[in-house]
Amino acid sequence: MKSKIHLGVNIDHAATLRQVRGNTTSYPDLLTMTELAREGGASQITIHLREDRRHIQDADVVRLCKKSKLPINLELAVSPEMLKIALSNKPAWVCFVPEKREELTTEGGLDVVRVFEKIKSMTKQLQAAGIKVSFFIEPNQIQVEASARAGANAIEFHTGHWVTEKGDTKKKIWKSLQAEAERAHELGMRVHAGHGLDYEHANKIRKLPFLKEVNIGHSLICYSLEYGLKKSVKKMLAELK
Repeated sequence: MKSKIHLGVNIDHAATLRQVRGNTTSYPDLLTMTELAREGGASQITIHLREDRRHIQDADVVRLCKKSKLPINLELAVSPEMLKIALSNKPAWVCFVPEKREELTTEGGLDVVRVFEKIKSMTKQLQAAGIKVSFFIEPNQIQVEASARAGANAIEFHTGHWVTEKGDTKKKIWKSLQAEAERAHELGMRVHAGHGLDYEHANKIRKLPFLKEVNIGHSLICYSLEYGLKKSVKKMLAELK
């Protein structure tokens, strides 16, 4: 029997709603959102502290790492500033992600090869502090193997292209996801996935070999406007079973 797939709930876009008013409101309260996600069955909370602070703020990281009843998975750019913040707050996980200021959302996976020495060093420092580390990458053999050499505990596959493509291209990406999930497992890394996943694609992604965890945010926040976050999380978990 396949093991349970853990659901990380990304609450960035709850913070986006707050920041529309220039951080002049205390709502939506992110700690309340973490509790609703926990009641719905979530296993962790994911937040991305972007360099331009467009949604999650430094104070949010401090508060959530101290007070959340669920473990925090902190997504960060590969930079000295972000490393320092992670070491100060000690989330359960750090996920290194690519980042461009002009992008609306993360557009693809991290090029681990390009930042290899830097990310390897940062990974060692985080792990020495008791923090597990994942890399957000494309389902690509070169990137998977580089991630293993850099010491990642897990890789999180960027599923955004798979979600949006259709027909033969979608099938080709799925084959890459399957092959690289198996490779990552053989290399001793956990397999995670995320980006763009909705109910339909959560139901499909559960078939990915060795999948341990998915991180889902935008769709859940959108669904919660209609159904409430607790019910939306429960339904997402049902699709993953």
